[in-house]
Amino acid sequence: MSVSRRHAVQTLAAGLLAGCVTSPEAREPIVPREPIVSINLAQARPPASAATGTRLETAFDEALRMTAPVYLGNRGPFQFVVDTGANRTVVSTETAARCGLASDGEEAVHGIAGVQAAPFVKVPRLRVGQVISHNLRLPVLPGASLGADGLLGIDVLKGRRMELNFRANSFEIGPSGSGAVIGRATDTRIPDPTRAIVAPAQYRSGQLVIFDADVAGIPVNAFLDSGAQITCGNEALLSALVAADPAYARRLVRTELISATGQTSEATLGALPRLRLGGIGLYDIRAAFAPLHIFSLWGLNTRPAMLVGVDVLRNFESVILDFGRREVSFQRGHRRPPPPT
Repeated sequence: MSVSRRHAVQTLAAGLLAGCVTSPEAREPIVPREPIVSINLAQARPPASAATGTRLETAFDEALRMTAPVYLGNRGPFQFVVDTGANRTVVSTETAARCGLASDGEEAVHGIAGVQAAPFVKVPRLRVGQVISHNLRLPVLPGASLGADGLLGIDVLKGRRMELNFRANSFEIGPSGSGAVIGRATDTRIPDPTRAIVAPAQYRSGQLVIFDADVAGIPVNAFLDSGAQITCGNEALLSALVAADPAYARRLVRTELISATGQTSEATLGALPRLRLGGIGLYDIRAAFAPLHIFSLWGLNTRPAMLVGVDVLRNFESVILDFGRREVSFQRGHRRPPPPT
């Protein structure tokens, strides 16, 4: 559910439920009664881009998140951040007004630090490439908070295959299982720089999460969040890292996470000793640690968990998320550096 220059995180959990603010104490997640909404965003101005078929030329906002051209009805293209941490697509206030979208009530939206009511609109038709969705009911938030014309969430991506190709600066979306086979390894720990690594994933709270992951040997639930500028860990992960290496606490600095809903959360910032996702180990990854509301919502206050942001995903030439097959493929290789901010 992203981050501003000082990092913003928010999620859109369509499968979770509204009155379900979980207790910070250790317990199983509370079964929600009503669908909820949560999101990820960053404050930035999106550059323009154009669409051709299912492979789209993309742009990067100031937070270096990937954006894709989206059409609402016969209007567009609008730049929407590709956000695997948002369980529902979001439209900016300005875009909704420009398209004359009809109001459809108000509902609670869950951000990193709390809950806030937001207006909803009816979207008869949304198109990204050749993928078309009909009769959507979407939340509306200010464009300055989103950092784009909107967020392209899991409600449009679910059941499909998407590729974030950072080398070619393109976003591809299509049916699950489509596209070239980029590798399926039986032992992902055999080093081979030419082969893609495939990591099994599961759905939790409407998002893809990799359970075969750890930080410095500490098992962690890694939620993939392409809408987050920076990777964020919960306090349980921070406590485990400090317990393993007390000196780690002295290397942290204070920062602040800013939610698109306007709330803020104090946080600490530090470099992870080592992050492993499936068969890939990454070093020098920066992460923010905070008692985020979204971790409470998911019942993950006492188990190490993290939102894996675009800062981590950009270490790869391309990342493919197949929501139908529930797997994530990481393609290594030499890629050009990201465009300057």
